[in-house]
Amino acid sequence: MATVLYAEVYSICFIVVALLLHWMYAHGTDSTQERWLRRVLISFLFSFAGNLLYTLLGFVHVVPELVLTLSYILKSIFHIGMCVGVFSWCGYAAMAGYSMRLQSKLAMRLLLVAAALPVLGVLTNFKTHWLFELTEARAYVRHEQYNWQMGYLSVVSLCFAWPLVTAISREFENTRKSHLMLTASFPLCLLLAWLLSVTFTVDVPIICVCVMIELLCLYVDTSNRQISMDKLTQVNNRQNLLGFLEYKLQNHEESMFLLMIDVDYFKDINDTYGHLEGDEALVQVARVLKQSCSDFERRPYIARYGGDEFIILLEGSRAEADRLCERIHENLTAICRKLNKPYTLSLSIGLGRWHPDMTSKDFIAAADNELYTIKHNRPPRPGSARGH
Repeated sequence: MATVLYAEVYSICFIVVALLLHWMYAHGTDSTQERWLRRVLISFLFSFAGNLLYTLLGFVHVVPELVLTLSYILKSIFHIGMCVGVFSWCGYAAMAGYSMRLQSKLAMRLLLVAAALPVLGVLTNFKTHWLFELTEARAYVRHEQYNWQMGYLSVVSLCFAWPLVTAISREFENTRKSHLMLTASFPLCLLLAWLLSVTFTVDVPIICVCVMIELLCLYVDTSNRQISMDKLTQVNNRQNLLGFLEYKLQNHEESMFLLMIDVDYFKDINDTYGHLEGDEALVQVARVLKQSCSDFERRPYIARYGGDEFIILLEGSRAEADRLCERIHENLTAICRKLNKPYTLSLSIGLGRWHPDMTSKDFIAAADNELYTIKHNRPPRPGSARGH
């Protein structure tokens, strides 16, 4: 009866994760963060499949030596999938915090090396049996290295969760706060599942249930964020912006500034190089805005207002607003050199300051009017329409 229950639980976990993965491929975006989440789902799908097949193999009573060998392989797949899944979550967590660290080849190599250590421990278990052992009756016995491995995975994941925890205090967007909190809860879920698995004397599939619930929550959170996100640039969309702006006008502590940002000569890029290249230009601009906002004590709110226009809402001083404008221009110049495109991206930024008698429309209009003045007074690009 216990074996049947074990198989049923793992079947449910496997089916749920398989459905989440299918829905992500069918309805998700191709953002870097969602690609990492898909890797998490794939890894744990293999992990759950390993334990499910191992359990089903218990109903096979022929060729005991072959069954025992296959059991070792399937249990090893479970452990390897668990290790790879945790480190894939580390990549997901880094992207959730707008971290640029994993975009470097060196950082990726270090992450792969860190992930390879527990995987190597699983592979050597075939001879050493330090991690786990299967008796002739296929009883699964964990050894000391199991606790070392789970402790290692917990510590590494906690290290990646800590920047998210510290970012929560600097975040003033409720949706973003919820996303960071939920993402950062994964190591606690893993740690709790591990402690419960070694505490219970009954063989209960606690880890798979805890991980499945966490993955389900991450997927639901991702789906909810898609509703409020611009699919192309992966920043907040206009609908989310207007609702958030109304909320912040009633709930803020410091001065507020609104940056209305427009891509210079964007029509020329579309007309000359095509709309796909224009979309790529918008993606790079959004990347620059995220990078520029990442180090502020209270991370500014970024949204795509429409077309080639973006809005950043900053709660802070005028000096911080000016510093953000400078950082945007500097980062854009740096990325243009790196991309080496046949055109040069540049931005015009209108800066509006909120006053107590302003509505949200007035606030946007103040920044938009300054943007119009800046674009109107600049010299036109040769061969281009004035202001665009």
